[in-house]
Amino acid sequence: MILERGRPVAITVVNQLSEPTAVHWHGIELESYYDGVVGWGRRGRKITPAIQPGHSFRVKFTPPRAGTFMYHTHLHDKVQLGAGLYGPIVVQEPGVTFDPATDHILLLSLGGEDALKDPLLMNGNSKPPALHWRAGKTHRIRLINISPANVLACSLLSASGALQWRPVAKDGADLPPNRAVLQDAKQVAFAGETYDFEVQPQAPGSWRLEVVAVNLPLKVVQPIEIQ
Repeated sequence: MILERGRPVAITVVNQLSEPTAVHWHGIELESYYDGVVGWGRRGRKITPAIQPGHSFRVKFTPPRAGTFMYHTHLHDKVQLGAGLYGPIVVQEPGVTFDPATDHILLLSLGGEDALKDPLLMNGNSKPPALHWRAGKTHRIRLINISPANVLACSLLSASGALQWRPVAKDGADLPPNRAVLQDAKQVAFAGETYDFEVQPQAPGSWRLEVVAVNLPLKVVQPIEIQ
């Protein structure tokens, strides 16, 4: 979902499940009634309802800042997250066009309810196909962890070991200049966190983003071919 800072949006969530649901707009500041916390959020005397099967709920908000966010179920979380009720949100500055050739969303999740049996996924795939990047270009990595309560160790690697990247944002907020400096491309990401990094490959080669769950037998690898 690509949105623009300062531009109002209206999103209709249609529940085609056989059970109630609710959707939370993680990291975005909006009126509590629309934020998917059933029985708690309110607008005047109206309290946030569960979205019943076959019904819909219209969400309205105006993104106040650019950044990387996500939406996800906020009801029956374990079952509905494992079934895939989540997704990325990118809020762009006005006039900026999202370019998938250099702007890469990498969303981490679990392909089921059982972390001992079900796979770790990258963009919905346990064996994601290779990404193809151009050398000499600045690439932005938007790393999103919506795996249920998993702590993930993420590393950007080449054949010779760890690479370097520049962290530029955390949870949808730009980092100050003294923190946006080149460092080893390693990051521990907790559930619900987002991280933005910039990296500029200088020559063709084979890279990979390797993600390993801490204290769980889970791993996923995103191949990256630099051309």
